[in-house]
Amino acid sequence: MAAPSDPLASLPSRVKLLLRSLHNLIPEKLTETNYPAWSLNVQTALSANLLLGWIDGHEAAPAPTISKNDKTVPNPEYTSWTIVDTQIRACLLAVISPSVHKHARGFTTFAALWDALAARYNSVSTAHVYQLRDKLHTLRKGTKTMTQYLDDVATILSDLDALKEEIPERDVVNAVIRGLPTEYSSFKQNIRMNNTNISLNQLSGWLISEEINLEIENKLSLTESTITEPRTALLATNGRGFVHTPNGKYHLSTLHYVPSLTSNLLSVH
Repeated sequence: MAAPSDPLASLPSRVKLLLRSLHNLIPEKLTETNYPAWSLNVQTALSANLLLGWIDGHEAAPAPTISKNDKTVPNPEYTSWTIVDTQIRACLLAVISPSVHKHARGFTTFAALWDALAARYNSVSTAHVYQLRDKLHTLRKGTKTMTQYLDDVATILSDLDALKEEIPERDVVNAVIRGLPTEYSSFKQNIRMNNTNISLNQLSGWLISEEINLEIENKLSLTESTITEPRTALLATNGRGFVHTPNGKYHLSTLHYVPSLTSNLLSVH
């Protein structure tokens, strides 16, 4: 009894290579938010294996039948094409997440499936671009550290880049400056008065340095107030009391305001 033939034996080597390396070439499955990056990975994988024609139309389906000896017979080229198309379509379905599979049903060719996904997720991507742009322009530093704030900006820009959406660097710089709190007012004014173009990398370095400077100033201010407060509290008490000096204890008459110990010792009885 003859062994059953391998259905993959007739596949071109380029298709076999795609099957073997599929998940290495396309590590992330299609979701509701990553279509541009996923689409680029799929096209790159197909191009690397000389299969991009299934997307750009150069590998269109041949006629299902041909005329031979005045008879209509199945076209062997169509049969071979169908086998390859089915395998590539199976590869595409293998790199689609379960939540997206409901949008990938009922398509009998790779091209039909590819076009349907493109039509759906290009419009979804457009809406996502508007959301990310709005998020960038309304982002605020708040109580976050400067590093956390800049990381949030970088995440938004990375998501926009995955959607093939480019924002001018000057617009990004203005958005970052706009999101700074009031303690950075002087810094913001200096940047806005600077007519030269500032890169985001330059601005990031300056902001981190400015954050350090503000922290040092706040610590110095707290230290100075801690030193002066006990002296002020000693002499700011209303009513009768005593002041201890190196020469003894003196009784004070009613005090309403004591700017300094030296000037008020003249009123001691």
